[in-house]
Amino acid sequence: MFNNFKNKDGKFKEHLAEDARGLLCLYEAAHWSTHGEDILDEALAFSRSHLEGLADQSSPPMSIRIKNALKHAYPRGISRIETRQYISYYEEEDLHDQTLLEFAKIDFNLLQILHRKELCQVFRCHYELAR
Repeated sequence: MFNNFKNKDGKFKEHLAEDARGLLCLYEAAHWSTHGEDILDEALAFSRSHLEGLADQSSPPMSIRIKNALKHAYPRGISRIETRQYISYYEEEDLHDQTLLEFAKIDFNLLQILHRKELCQVFRCHYELAR
């Protein structure tokens, strides 16, 4: 799949660097590599070098998103924190789907409520055992 993004010389096509959103997707996908997947290592190096240049040239929402990804990529982060950040990023996109956005917010909040209830039960059990 990633070979489709390479030119005849075996290097990633330079025009890919013009699409900040696509480059960010490539960067995040490349983090899922495992040992021996050299093409993903190349994709990571290519996308990182170009994203560093695009970070200050992009619109403010995209610039923040790029800088955060370069600091800690989504696949390497804590999923709940990354999910909350992504909801904020998606909300700022011009072409976001309002229904999908509302569903994501509701889902996030319902899971957060569930976690709070579970924590209360754990603390309650711990307190009762400690008595």
